[in-house]
Amino acid sequence: MTEFPIHAGLRLAYDVEGDGPPLVLIGGLSADRAFWSLARPLLAGFTTLAFDHRDVGHSDRADGPYTAVDMAQDALAVMDAAGIGRAHVLGHSLGGVVAQELALLAPERVDRLVLACTFARNDLYSRGVLELLKRLRAEVGNPVTYIRALATFTLGRSFLEANALEAIARQVVAAGPLQEVAAFHRQADASLAADTLERLGAITAPTLVMGTPQDRIFAPAFARAIAAAIPGAVLVEGPDTGHCPMIEAPQAFVDVVTAFLHGAAAVPD
Repeated sequence: MTEFPIHAGLRLAYDVEGDGPPLVLIGGLSADRAFWSLARPLLAGFTTLAFDHRDVGHSDRADGPYTAVDMAQDALAVMDAAGIGRAHVLGHSLGGVVAQELALLAPERVDRLVLACTFARNDLYSRGVLELLKRLRAEVGNPVTYIRALATFTLGRSFLEANALEAIARQVVAAGPLQEVAAFHRQADASLAADTLERLGAITAPTLVMGTPQDRIFAPAFARAIAAAIPGAVLVEGPDTGHCPMIEAPQAFVDVVTAFLHGAAAVPD
């Protein structure tokens, strides 16, 4: 059942599923809770908390700019509303930066931390991609055409070659309305402005950092930089996918995540 706590004057939609240790799922740019729909059922043994960021899904739209820190405070408010004092945290893409900020803001609330296909500081290329995505959202009026264009960045080449992109785009569009242009731009601007790199040494949670070989937004070099900055972080190459391993190879993705969350000394190759 969807719940709606209020933080900073905004209603934030969330729901809780499963049994076991709590695991907070934090999606990326323009991703609502449905983003986790393939991987979430595979996270057996965990109580998963998923929520819609401000400006997406069933959460309220913001009335001005905000930062990844604001989004991390939203995540903490949702945890409070769900009665979760401490949890594992899994963040992807922009959600990975939000997870980093959460671990820095409230280290006592984070058990183990998983950062997938994310960044700590944008480089010239990733900034260019984000600016291009902003233009695509503003200028491409046909929803199916927009999703096809977006998929060329977010999905790996192997997945795109094995699946009918037109059918995927139509399925996404049929599932619900796209995020509004202004809302997308506010989230993209939060991603562009985010920078945690110089502060990552203060993260105390055991951390897994995952990059994927075909990621065309945040290449594996971003994962290496994060892992080098967080004391004791485990760096792993995830499934041979693009930017969204939880969609392209959900079981392989979950295998790596759960091995780490269960405290394994090593994670699957």
